[in-house]
Amino acid sequence: MKTMEKPVAKRRFHALRLIHGGINMEARMTRAETTIEHILQDLEDLKREVRELKVYVDERIRLFEAKMDARFSALESSMRTEFRLLWAANFALAGILAKGFHWI
Repeated sequence: MKTMEKPVAKRRFHALRLIHGGINMEARMTRAETTIEHILQDLEDLKREVRELKVYVDERIRLFEAKMDARFSALESSMRTEFRLLWAANFALAGILAKGFHWI
């Protein structure tokens, strides 16, 4: 019965040693710290790129809005002219119909 307990105790000790550090704890901590530093540097690079992209997109949107404002202004002017011509054509047609039906 004691022979069964020794391997279990050894396995528990080995598992605890792996959990709490073990042999190469300093090397693993150094590797983990280096990895974290690289991750933080990559995160800073991503933040910088997102800021640059935001500035670029904002500028493009401003240019697009200015372009659309100019186009809508031209369209509005054109629509006013077309509206006046349409009313003139309607009155002319009404006059022709009135003359044709001898209302005038």
